[in-house]
Amino acid sequence: MDTQAIVGIIVVAVVVLILAIFLVLRRRRERRTEERRERTREEFGEEYELVTQERGSEKEAERELRQRRGRVERQVEPLSEESRQRYEERWGELERIFVDNPERSIEMADRTVLDVLEERNFIVDPAQEDRETEQGLTAMYPEIADDYREARRLRARVVGGSADGGGSNEETEEMRQALRRYRSVYERLVQN
Repeated sequence: MDTQAIVGIIVVAVVVLILAIFLVLRRRRERRTEERRERTREEFGEEYELVTQERGSEKEAERELRQRRGRVERQVEPLSEESRQRYEERWGELERIFVDNPERSIEMADRTVLDVLEERNFIVDPAQEDRETEQGLTAMYPEIADDYREARRLRARVVGGSADGGGSNEETEEMRQALRRYRSVYERLVQN
């Protein structure tokens, strides 16, 4: 065999080897990316799907959620034991009020959750929009995102007067559901 043929075989072998290495590395990178996205899906739950739909890209959704969490983690503070006790007393009071005045109880639950959010620094500006507060909350605690949204929706519906007539069983059940959802959010927030 002459040297040109040997050089040609070596060049082809090197090209095939480089191509094989490239494909293996590319596949490994794709696998890591998919595993990271799967972890993000599990971590953020339905919020991941919502942001993916809004952004039109899983990559963009993942980036936004990670950035959001980083920003919120830097600003959020834990509650003091004194504050936690004060909120526990307040929550007990609003649950007692529910029997006689469910609308007021729901308003108090909403106010209590908003006060905890503010004290923990989820709300950094009084003019902050509800959507920003919701985004911060869901960045830290995606497991309660749906409870927060639904509690606020039910509160607006029932207390805002768009529910069926006053005191119907359906309205009472909606208020019970709203309070249950507020409690879920509240409990998670006071845990720090």
